[in-house]
Amino acid sequence: MKKALKMEGFRRTRNGISNLFHFYNVDYVVYLEGGKNSFSKDDILESSDNYTSDSEDISFWSKIFDNNINGKKFKYKSIGSKKTLKEIADDLILGQIRNIYIAMDNEFDEILNKRLLHPNILYTHGYSYENDIWNAKTVIDVLKEITSTNVDENYINNGFNRFISDIKLGVFCDAYLFKKNLSFFERKSGILFCIDCSNLDTFPSVKKDVIEDRILLKSLKVNTVRNYAYKNKINTLKHCFGHLLADFCCRIINHYIRIKHNFNTITKDIIYRLAINRFFNEQYPTCAFVDHYKNQFSS
Repeated sequence: MKKALKMEGFRRTRNGISNLFHFYNVDYVVYLEGGKNSFSKDDILESSDNYTSDSEDISFWSKIFDNNINGKKFKYKSIGSKKTLKEIADDLILGQIRNIYIAMDNEFDEILNKRLLHPNILYTHGYSYENDIWNAKTVIDVLKEITSTNVDENYINNGFNRFISDIKLGVFCDAYLFKKNLSFFERKSGILFCIDCSNLDTFPSVKKDVIEDRILLKSLKVNTVRNYAYKNKINTLKHCFGHLLADFCCRIINHYIRIKHNFNTITKDIIYRLAINRFFNEQYPTCAFVDHYKNQFSS
């Protein structure tokens, strides 16, 4: 983890956070999720060193800021925990902290009316940044970048669309349980429990029987879940658990480069960065939700 210089005079105070922009010679400090470590609010107040300076969230959000604000400089800090971000956001709303932005995953906050309202508090359009960047076109664009040749787009589109169709009920269940502070998908480990991806020679796919078994395990009524999802306009691509979606797309990419080019697998950290770059280069200016971000910055 890269660390900033220690600033002894600005430890343990909200005023210290408000004045950090002076030390970084920027206009604002931006606090984000992501990074290898998760810090509490006390950690953030205790030391300006407690953050990660290189993360996928920073790669994504820095491009969002670059596309929506001109003539300003920013220092980005990934602190891992959305809980911590929300606690810092409370101080921002109360006017106890200034000169910062906070950007976080939407998850289901929009649907549950839990978004914190302040001009300097921003949310992703989808469940997380992964939902905003990953789609079949992004997979294809990343493959073109890796292979420097044409890609079998029908093959990718058909497999990706099949995933969206097959995972749909699981996403509905996840949204339904989230309102009860529960979840359908695994969040910490075993994220791909419902994905058949053990053999790179075959296109990864949803284990529909595993989805059905978990519905029974969670004592969920499918009609109730569907009614909730349709009422709240749950969209599979937008609201799928972001890490599941991103990891699935990484599996597609590694499957494709193996069967088509006999390449070795590529780590998902590299694939994530490629996807972020390809999305902003190829899709962001004309994507369906570009106004979501423009409107947040103009509020």
